[in-house]
Amino acid sequence: MKSFFSYLGFSILLMGSMIGLLSVRQDLKERADMEFDVVPLIIFDHVYPVLFGMLFALPFFWKRLKESRLKGFVWEEFICIGLPSLFIALSHWLYFTNFPMNPLTKFFALHEMNGSMLFGFIFGFTVIHSIRNKMVA
Repeated sequence: MKSFFSYLGFSILLMGSMIGLLSVRQDLKERADMEFDVVPLIIFDHVYPVLFGMLFALPFFWKRLKESRLKGFVWEEFICIGLPSLFIALSHWLYFTNFPMNPLTKFFALHEMNGSMLFGFIFGFTVIHSIRNKMVA
C-alpha cells in the first residue's frame, strides 16, 4: 500500500510540474509575441522535455539509490542512445547553422517540434538512467 501512495504522489507531482511548466511556456510565448524575442521560448522548448525526461527517470534513480547501486555511469547507453537523441532534439537549431545534416535530422528539423520534444525527453531519461553499475553479462 505504501508503494501505491508513493506512485500516486509521484504522478500528482508529474501532473503538477507539467501544468506549471506549460503555464511558464504560455507566458514566454505571449512575451515573444509582444517583444519579438523568441530566443527564451526556443531555449525553454528545448530544455523542458529534457527536464521532464529526467523527472520521469527519478523512480529508477531512487530505487538504485536505496539499493546502493549508484557507483558508475553506463557510457555505452549514454553514447548509443543519449547522444543521437540529443542530436535530433537540437536539429531545429542545427538547421540554421552550417552543420552538415543527414536526411533524418533534416526531417525532424523541418517538421513540428514533436520529434525534438520526444528525443529531448529520451535524452533526459537516458542521462538519469545511465547512472548505475554496469550490468555484468
